[in-house]
Amino acid sequence: MGPGEHRPFDEQYWTRPWSTALFAGDLFEGVPFGEQPTIIYTAEDAPPRHFLGEIVFGYGLLITPTCDMTDQLMDRVAHPYRTIVPVLPLELVLRETGALAESANLLRSRDAIRPYMYMPPLAGVIDEEAVACLFRPALVSDALLSEPPRRVAQLQPEARRHLKVKLAAYWSRVAIDPTELPLTERGEKELRARAWPPSRYDDPARPAVDR
Repeated sequence: MGPGEHRPFDEQYWTRPWSTALFAGDLFEGVPFGEQPTIIYTAEDAPPRHFLGEIVFGYGLLITPTCDMTDQLMDRVAHPYRTIVPVLPLELVLRETGALAESANLLRSRDAIRPYMYMPPLAGVIDEEAVACLFRPALVSDALLSEPPRRVAQLQPEARRHLKVKLAAYWSRVAIDPTELPLTERGEKELRARAWPPSRYDDPARPAVDR
């Protein structure tokens, strides 16, 4: 059993930015992660599971709960803090970890490795398999995500729900049946933009990327 049973199908992950507000699972480019602690190691003493290498700037996945940003419905930021985790090429993570490389197929098929969330390629943005490193959150300001606009994609409802399941499994060690969670957020339809760019987080000059 694999995609569709334990994680969404690949085609159920990415979509072009569409909302006037932020959602958990939004993908951003140029996110600074340089202040995170890192460890220098060699291939012989690589950590068994967690990627500890330096990340200066890169793609980041928003994990701040959508419901905690609902004041954006009134075109107002609820608070200025946004929690982002780095998104790295899967091949890089496998190369620089030990035991994780032995579980690569399990990660791809079931997304069962708790510290990571599997991410399929996103054409024109991330052209290879990737993982979101749930154990390496960074705090950035809301303004950093919009000045300049950095959002490049959003997760579809199935993948957004899967993100909630993954975060609960990692941070709380709780197994949640995804069918017990709503597929969409309250008031989600009202947040769909009618023009491009849909929000101040989206670059009007950027081509809209469809998965």
